[in-house]
Amino acid sequence: MILQEFLRYYKSKFNAILTVVLSIIVGASYYSTYLQKKEWVDVMHSGAKDVNVEKVSAIISGYTGSYYFESFLFSSDYNSLAALILLIGFGISLGSITFKSVQSNYGTMVVTRMSYKNYLKKVLIAQALYMSTYVIGFFLIVFVLTVLFLGGILISPNSFVGNLSIMQYLAFLGISIIHLSVYIIVIILITTVSPLFLKNRYVIQLFPFIIIMITYFISNVLGNVNEDLAFLTSFIVLDNILFSSIGLFNSSKSTLMIIMTSSIFIVISMIVFTFIYKANIKKFGQDYI
Repeated sequence: MILQEFLRYYKSKFNAILTVVLSIIVGASYYSTYLQKKEWVDVMHSGAKDVNVEKVSAIISGYTGSYYFESFLFSSDYNSLAALILLIGFGISLGSITFKSVQSNYGTMVVTRMSYKNYLKKVLIAQALYMSTYVIGFFLIVFVLTVLFLGGILISPNSFVGNLSIMQYLAFLGISIIHLSVYIIVIILITTVSPLFLKNRYVIQLFPFIIIMITYFISNVLGNVNEDLAFLTSFIVLDNILFSSIGLFNSSKSTLMIIMTSSIFIVISMIVFTFIYKANIKKFGQDYI
């Protein structure tokens, strides 16, 4: 069943639509980076006497393929938008699967073949495998195509992460993508078991978006009360969570603080998921008997 569910997700129309939308976002980010490069080229050819030709030339040559990808991956605008699109897309296509099963006669059929616990477990595993392979695979393909067509894997002097070896640089990019994948998976899995307390299909499908909006609302409201609340609410905001890791290379924050910022929300979400998952099995497992 896990493989069947996994393949079914990949064959869905939402999968194709999601890929197109994400590609548009990446294209917009790359175009923005290209415009930045063009501005430097214009400065280079402006003929102004105060232009440091050597410095400007180095900046222009720094717009390598890896820098285009890096500019997207660490852009709070474009990558946050991509993460939000992923959450909305996965929420719509995956979030209501168990709700529809519970609301239909499918649950009765399932219980004659396997327990509800096994059914839910297999659905969640299939979803986690699908989302992880999709997110990592999409970013990997984008990265490979970028370095092939836009200038290779040369660490730019304009880089967000400073001086690293090629292997360290690739490892850092990979960890950032995996981090994004884990963040998305946890929220979507909570959505999948949310029929425990949500009884409307459309609310369930938009639940990931609602979670993100609530975190922003809490941060904006409580964060303006005083510095302590602003500090605490910074741990739940999408931008801070996804881009805190870059601070390891260009921030005055301690390593512990950066790790906390990037992981606290995810860990809390995992704990919440575990409780809802167990309660979900207890409730609907009994209802099927």
